[in-house]
Amino acid sequence: MLVSAVTGDVGAGKSTLTGFWRDAGASVVDADEIVRSLWSRPEVVTDAVSRWGSGIMDATGAIIPSRVALRAFGDEEEYRWLCALLHPLVRIEMERRVASMEGWIVAEIPLLFESGPPAWIDVSVYVSAPAENRRDRNSVRGWDDLEIVRRESFLLPPDEKKRRASLVLENSGELDDFRALASHHASVFKRLSSIVQCRILFSKFEDAGRYAEYLRKERLGTEFSCVPVETFERSEKRWSFTFFTMESWFSLLSQPHLMDAVRGPYFERIRRIPWSRRLTLSGELRS
Repeated sequence: MLVSAVTGDVGAGKSTLTGFWRDAGASVVDADEIVRSLWSRPEVVTDAVSRWGSGIMDATGAIIPSRVALRAFGDEEEYRWLCALLHPLVRIEMERRVASMEGWIVAEIPLLFESGPPAWIDVSVYVSAPAENRRDRNSVRGWDDLEIVRRESFLLPPDEKKRRASLVLENSGELDDFRALASHHASVFKRLSSIVQCRILFSKFEDAGRYAEYLRKERLGTEFSCVPVETFERSEKRWSFTFFTMESWFSLLSQPHLMDAVRGPYFERIRRIPWSRRLTLSGELRS
């Protein structure tokens, strides 16, 4: 399992990148979509109306997002109040959804660094673009330069967010260029998300050693460990051999003849592993 968080400047192309990665096979969790759903909760609407009045609703009683934005982005105190109202609820719902998923997951979180990356994020991706590109993209929303400045006035500076990100993707060219860049990183993330820990029970320590040599030679495994274990059959001595490998390599792992009498392989999917270590493991396995 691998969770990639996507954030970036207003109009830089966060949603475009997320869309590319969804098409590439990622499961997507979108913070903005969750925010929209929160506005249907009576307790959230009640708090907002108590703060800003019924003018933020239409004739049916539904919240009008543009009117909320007008109040929140015009005053820092109001902006902080809105963040305190919504962000904890968004994080709870995002974590709930991510916990039910497997494989490669993309979480689009516009305020990732402002509100602090959650513990379940493995790698953060910051999408950046020149001001003129962002101006053109935001014009279709009816936003001018002043509106962009207003919406970014309470955010961290771009340079600071770039510093905090695991990966920075520049979206300054044509759409096809950005699609190609997204495709390249999609391949990397899918590979990294498929790293699993494998366990095999051997009757003889020597067999485990020979199997480790096979894995090492073929670059099918890394970080080997072999320890004695008790089994239900008390008279039987077993050796638990563990290593990291790729989930799709099951048939390759079962090829050597010495595997005929073992128990396993058993795969354990990894929900959390430091990003730097994940890269190291991938580099030690065959491409």
